[in-house]
Amino acid sequence: MRRTLRRIGARLGMAAWLLAVWVLLWGRVDALVVAGGVVAVVIAYAVSRLPAVPLVNRIRPLRLAEAAAELAWDLFASSVVIGWHALRAPRRVRGAVIEVSARTRSELVLLVVTTSISLRPGTLLVDLDWDRSILRIHGMPVRDRREADAARDGVLRTERRLMRALVTPEDTAKREEQG
Repeated sequence: MRRTLRRIGARLGMAAWLLAVWVLLWGRVDALVVAGGVVAVVIAYAVSRLPAVPLVNRIRPLRLAEAAAELAWDLFASSVVIGWHALRAPRRVRGAVIEVSARTRSELVLLVVTTSISLRPGTLLVDLDWDRSILRIHGMPVRDRREADAARDGVLRTERRLMRALVTPEDTAKREEQG
């Protein structure tokens, strides 16, 4: 019963998101636009297998603000580093593919982590193994093992902050199994 309610809630979350996008595309809110959006959502669900929005048990606003501030700082710092290397010696900048074993089992947290990584200059998600929660990241500049480990630690730090900010059913179940 509880699982069914979660699944329905997740589907309603995706439907609400699609309806919000529909209304934003039209640029106004009135009965006709909302009714058209509801029809469009029903048709979208009828003709395709839309994903469910992963559920969050709890959002911790201060932790989320901390994660957002960390992302802003990373965007700034990585832009400076990549800019410096691009001006100083663009042909000698080396990169590496780094494998990171994520601790989270939440699709939502993994999605936010991979999005934040791909937004940062100098890093890019190359591959994601959903089943094993393994991320392969291309990072630059990476000249040696120490810099590769630093890049991996940065990804894990981001993940840890997001896991504290977004409490998900998958990570709650994992913690209960471990402890």
